[in-house]
Amino acid sequence: SLCENLPTKEKQKLMEKFREMDTDNSDTLTLSELKAGLAKLGSALEESEVNQYMEAGDIDGNGNIDSIEFVNLMTDIYKLETPELLEKAFQYLDKNSDQ
Repeated sequence: SLCENLPTKEKQKLMEKFREMDTDNSDTLTLSELKAGLAKLGSALEESEVNQYMEAGDIDGNGNIDSIEFVNLMTDIYKLETPELLEKAFQYLDKNSDQ
């Protein structure tokens, strides 16, 4: 899977972000949780694009995205979005960054 290429530190950050976005603590993200979470990350995705990502990310087709699906999806999004947004997103994810 895509996330196997991500460094462990980045995976951990994404898992933390997943838990933050999972406001009802269901261990899955609904479409509205995904939209709200991506907006907080500064993503300028249109609603239709978020819907597409939700469909693409929801590998088991249950209407929600679990943590593994989320990490894969975010890896995908980061590859498509500009490197600057990727950098910004990881800076946001890593509030304790010492760089």
